[in-house]
Amino acid sequence: MTLRAYYTDSYTHQFEARVAGRTRHQDRPALVLDHTYFYPSSGGQPHDIGLINGLRVIDVITRDEDAAVLHVLEGELPEDVDAISGHVDWGRRFDHMQHHTGQHILTQAFVQIAGVPTVGFHLSSGTVTIDLETPSLADAHIAEAEALANRIIWENHPVSATIVDLNDTANVRIRRLPPHLLTGGLRVIDIDGFDVTACGGTHVAGTGEIGLLKVIRAEKRGDKTRIEFCCGGRALQDYRARHDVTSALAASLSVGLGDIPASVARLQDAFRSAQRELKAAASALLMHEAQAILAALEPDTRAVLVHVYERRAADDLKTLANALVARPGTVALLASVDDKTNCVFARSADLNADMGALLKTTLAALGGRGGGQPTLAQGAAPTVDASAVRAALDQAAASLA
Repeated sequence: MTLRAYYTDSYTHQFEARVAGRTRHQDRPALVLDHTYFYPSSGGQPHDIGLINGLRVIDVITRDEDAAVLHVLEGELPEDVDAISGHVDWGRRFDHMQHHTGQHILTQAFVQIAGVPTVGFHLSSGTVTIDLETPSLADAHIAEAEALANRIIWENHPVSATIVDLNDTANVRIRRLPPHLLTGGLRVIDIDGFDVTACGGTHVAGTGEIGLLKVIRAEKRGDKTRIEFCCGGRALQDYRARHDVTSALAASLSVGLGDIPASVARLQDAFRSAQRELKAAASALLMHEAQAILAALEPDTRAVLVHVYERRAADDLKTLANALVARPGTVALLASVDDKTNCVFARSADLNADMGALLKTTLAALGGRGGGQPTLAQGAAPTVDASAVRAALDQAAASLA
């Protein structure tokens, strides 16, 4: 079984080792070393990456049958090579160390502030989250837990890894026991004076190395609350991105950073007012258009009105159709062609034609779908050929005649 040197030293990222075995994993060559500083995926923490004799290490896993660490390589290591030089990607490793220790601190902070335990942890290159065993959490509790976590970070508490007997774990927080104890006992991470947690991951030696912990968002996930956060370098990147956005927004609005919310609120109010005015104007224009169409008809006659428009919204077609069929003895077969074709069929209440059935038949010929009531139906087709749409509507009108 591989000696897992990262258990006692998370900082070494260049080392020499002997090849203890060769195998394959998913058609890739894989090495077993006599000892390793490469961390395999486990406990919510992703595996390390790096190089072995210049070959990329693309995965590190624990083999089920003997708990050996497999180093999956991008290429073949020559058969006559039995000594290797390993280089762990230090940027990725230190990021994982910052976030894993930060997770322990934030988890204990939520226990102390809100009395809720962590039941899940996920660390990836994109996001870092913990799942708390509560369906809801007050914003004040989140802010207090974040403040406590950062106080522990700035106080630079020593962080140590020790091995304890399974019978001596009364003061150890254990989320889940590992299937195999690979260290002769239970490995625990002790954040001096604050938290003691069973863990097999890589951690910083002092909380000050985390730098900063920032909660990004909280969201309900079933009966749990998911907290997304970032630490250290990621927290700096997140701040830079948000600062760039808010600075650009403040400049475009010609206000200070603190005045952005009020300025945006005023713009939103103005936008909603303009939307209402535009909607009223558009409705009036549609009514005027309907009146013009109806004015051209002979009084007291039945009429089937067929119109194919360009780039009109389905709601506008519906409003226009309803205005037209307010006239007795009227059928309106309307369509609009844009990136697809929208259709609305309507009839006045004194007629008996089934617009839903007629629309389904018409759209089926155009490769589309739709339906509705006997008096009003609507749907869409993927075609953008206006002449084909017009022919289909003319055929529907002819069937009514």
